[in-house]
Amino acid sequence: MTPLVIRRRSRSQIQSTSISTWQPAIALLLIAALVGFVGCAAGDASASPSDTAQQSPQREPASQPPGSAGVPIVVTPLNENRWRVEHLCGTSEIPAWPTRICALAFADEMLAIGMPPAAASSSATGFPDYLRPQLEGVVPVYQMLGTMLPDFETIVQLQPDLILTSNTDPQTYAQLSKIAPVVVLQRSSWDDQQRILDVGNLLGKEQQAQAVLAAYQAQVAAAKAILQQKIGIQPVSFFRVFGRQMYIHGHTRGGLLLYDELGLKPPALLNDSPRGYMLSPEALLQLDAEHLFVAAENNLGAQRSWESLLSHPAWQRVPAVKQKHVYPIQAQHQWLVPGIQGKSRMIDEIVAALAPESLAEVQQAATAAYEAQRP
Repeated sequence: MTPLVIRRRSRSQIQSTSISTWQPAIALLLIAALVGFVGCAAGDASASPSDTAQQSPQREPASQPPGSAGVPIVVTPLNENRWRVEHLCGTSEIPAWPTRICALAFADEMLAIGMPPAAASSSATGFPDYLRPQLEGVVPVYQMLGTMLPDFETIVQLQPDLILTSNTDPQTYAQLSKIAPVVVLQRSSWDDQQRILDVGNLLGKEQQAQAVLAAYQAQVAAAKAILQQKIGIQPVSFFRVFGRQMYIHGHTRGGLLLYDELGLKPPALLNDSPRGYMLSPEALLQLDAEHLFVAAENNLGAQRSWESLLSHPAWQRVPAVKQKHVYPIQAQHQWLVPGIQGKSRMIDEIVAALAPESLAEVQQAATAAYEAQRP
């Protein structure tokens, strides 16, 4: 007998969606997780009792759970209105078409596939600068004072039907699960392109997500070929000034895109410290970078450090400075914690600095790949 397969339908085909309302008291959210809840991956605080009856037979545990680095989530239809999602912290039952999503992570990816969240995580200074225009009208979710926890009261008032996060803390997961179903995805490393596909799968935008990813991959390939031809093995560095400290990023943050994806050569300082190197002004004498991307935080301490550095004799001896190959980064958030849109903007910024005559070619490659796959 052929098994029944329920396929995800388009929004226009859905006549009505039954979505359970999650409205627990705010006070309950601020107590510890339920007794017996042990570890994010060990429990399932947002799955309904119906899961027990409808789950497939037990499988051998995978080496990595769904939603971890490079491992896709598993979305299984329960009926036309409800879906079961296996993710990094267990299993959650979610609406087939969530409309009020609280994005405590992955707002970038949601926007990239045309699904703006109802609320999104925000720092005290606001949304990431590169996403701010797209998040106009979206409710900001700040951290509670003196903690790394989201403001649960804001989330309760929003009444979301889905919460998307990368936070695997067991108590936070349990508390969020009392508000709405929670799906947890790992933000592991910048070369993990699985997340855009997961977000698309979760929200019924699989083809759009594939088109966005194809555009990004084409952009990387075009930029890598052009930059290799233009600057070859000339060392490139991502230099950051924060507070009174100066740091050369290695295979972290923006350095991952420079070195791991675009294949550019890092400075020799990183040979023995591949993740990064804390600099003193005197250590600049060892910096052999011929191209330097510089981000100085917009606060008094960092700006004073930056101004002091500009007048230091060692700074004038850096090859990139002598050759006038120093490129200030105006919007540095996309170099620190980006999603796929942030990384795409970084590539444009890098190409515009190192090979400006080829920027249009790189952008055209991305556009062509997107048009070839978009729905």
